[in-house]
Amino acid sequence: MCPICWISGFIAALLGGSMIAVVNHPISWVISVILITYAVYKFYEARKKGLKMNNETKTRNRKTIFRFVQGVVLGSFITATVFYSLTYKEHERMHDLLEKHGIEKHEH
Repeated sequence: MCPICWISGFIAALLGGSMIAVVNHPISWVISVILITYAVYKFYEARKKGLKMNNETKTRNRKTIFRFVQGVVLGSFITATVFYSLTYKEHERMHDLLEKHGIEKHEH
């Protein structure tokens, strides 16, 4: 399993999936499909290269990929925590304002 192929495929899959989920426009859908197709190709390429590697190299590459995924998860958690701590007061103020004017009834 080639770590560079796998990581670039993982990043392309994240970007493509995020664009499909967030952006509602046909051009972004085409770009997302291209990114996801590229990701699938990179995963296939990584697997094909991995079949030719010895077990020691495969183990080292798995550890590299695992560390990368740990970094992505930890970075996502820290980013979400920081942005929540920076915006929660404004979020609550907006809900209170909407309820005050009778526009939205929102319960958490």
